[in-house]
Amino acid sequence: MTIRESTGQDELALLSLHEAAFGSSEGAGIGRLVTALLHDDTARPLLSLVAERQGRLVGHAIFSAVSIEGYPGASVRILAPLAVAPGQQRRGTGGALIAEGFARLAAAGVDCVLVLGDPRYYARAGFRADHAITAPHPLGHPEAWMASELAFGVLERLAGRARCAASLEAPEYW
Repeated sequence: MTIRESTGQDELALLSLHEAAFGSSEGAGIGRLVTALLHDDTARPLLSLVAERQGRLVGHAIFSAVSIEGYPGASVRILAPLAVAPGQQRRGTGGALIAEGFARLAAAGVDCVLVLGDPRYYARAGFRADHAITAPHPLGHPEAWMASELAFGVLERLAGRARCAASLEAPEYW
């Protein structure tokens, strides 16, 4: 498996991947979100990674910019969405995308990464719910709002409301 940054030529394949990973109804909406994020200036700096096996896209992750109210100098990203092709799940693809994203983001000086997702899955990648950054909207499952620090101790000092890219701020994503 190879992991690389996505290109404009990947967009149609990314839509198909997200639809397959999330199902036709939810996947179409996630595909629209992916397209919007890739073209949203407020999502930058943005890291969009794809995983390939034998020339086929099997995974995708977007890490887009987040600001924290009261902390203008903080460098924060949110992981959303993350998708793995159904036949490739439980083979380490998602974890590899997260690990590669963390490595690239840490090298770029990013302080932490946020995610809204299954705590059982994301805790294995180093995310935790004990932080003081609040989500942009009220959450039905607050335990699913997690953070992973890339700079030691940053979650001890960051507190405030997260503001995501305009395309990710819609309440239906929360």
